Formats: sequence, C-alpha cells, structure tokens
Amino acid sequence: MATPAQALRALGVLVNSTTFWQNANASLTRIALGVGTGCAIGFAFGVLAGHNAKLRGLLEPLRWLLMAMPPVVVVVLAMLWFGLGSSMVIFITVLMMAPGMYVNTVKGMQLVDRSLVEMTHVYRYGAWMRLRHLYLPALAAPLTAALLIATCGGVRLVVMAEVLGAESGAGFALANARSTFDSGELYAWVILILGLVAALEFLLLQPLQRRLTQWQEPRKEHA
Repeated sequence: MATPAQALRALGVLVNSTTFWQNANASLTRIALGVGTGCAIGFAFGVLAGHNAKLRGLLEPLRWLLMAMPPVVVVVLAMLWFGLGSSMVIFITVLMMAPGMYVNTVKGMQLVDRSLVEMTHVYRYGAWMRLRHLYLPALAAPLTAALLIATCGGVRLVVMAEVLGAESGAGFALANARSTFDSGELYAWVILILGLVAALEFLLLQPLQRRLTQWQEPRKEHA
C-alpha cells in the first residue's frame, strides 16, 4: 500500500504523462455530455409534466423504475446494448441523471404561486415568456440544488461505468492501476477525482446557485 507521500509523487508523475490527458479528456467529455443531456431531458419533461397531470401520471412509473434500479444493473444492460466505450457510459449517465432533475422540476412547478400563473395568463404571456419570467426564477433554487447533486453523482457514475466497461477514462485507468497493484497511481487518480468534484462544486455550481438565487435574498434597507 502506498503512503501519502508516495501517492503525491505518483500524482506528479501521472499529471506529466500523455495518457493522463487522454483519459482525463475522455472522462470530462462523458461527464459533460451525460450530466448535461440527462439534466436537460429531466428538466424538459418536468416542465411538461408540471403542466399536464396526465403526462405526469404516465411518467411516474418510469421515473420510479429508473430511480429504484441499481446503477450496476444499468451498466450491465448498457454493456450488452452498446458494447464498451463512450456511448455506454453516456447512456448510463443520462438514464440515471434525468429522473432526479425531473422530480425536482415537477415539485418546483407545483409550488409556483397559482396567482402569479393566472397573472401571466391575464397579461397574455406566451409559453416562452412564462417560462423565462415566472418558472425559471421560481425553479432556480431547487434546480441548482438538483444540478449540484446530479453533477457529483454523474462523476461517480461515469467513473464506475469506466471501471466496468470502458477503454479509456479515469475509471479505466483506475482499473488498470488496480490490476497491476500500482496503489500509488490508484490513490493519485482518487485524489484527482476528488479534486474535480470539489472544483465543480465550489468554483462552478455554488457561484451559479448564488447568481441565480440572488433575487431571493432580502435587500438591505438603506439608512
């Protein structure tokens, strides 16, 4: 087992290698495509289901099935359908990310003040103006919280899928380090993955959340 000092030395060697950038780019691309597409699909269906009770009832069993299914089962099925590679990893991420965003969007839509909705109809707001000026500001807090959870969960899903069935990426490199008993490189990849999650949360998602929800903060009264 590598010591912390050995893991840090292995981290320096890893970052300076050519294979690191290839694997890092592959994982980052899969995370961006998988999480972004999954959240977009979940948001779109959530907005539609928030307006239509029949559609919501139709989607509820599918949502429950996807949220109840263990991710490893989805990985095995996706490997049979898509084989090894990026398509399999992205498919799994989209399938696992969409239900969470869908649930948060539907719940947020149901909590929007009905009087405000009626006011947009009185002033004849179109669907786009209603979405932009009413629903998006009202959904900012739950959606940014859901996006934070989805991004962190998406990183874990991508790495797990790469470990089980990919030919590149951080998870693939982790699996190789495990098979060769190179614990220093294995710990180095773990440190990098933790650093990626921390960077996404503190440098991207939390500032985005503060920006989108700043209108909800009480304004300071001028003296």
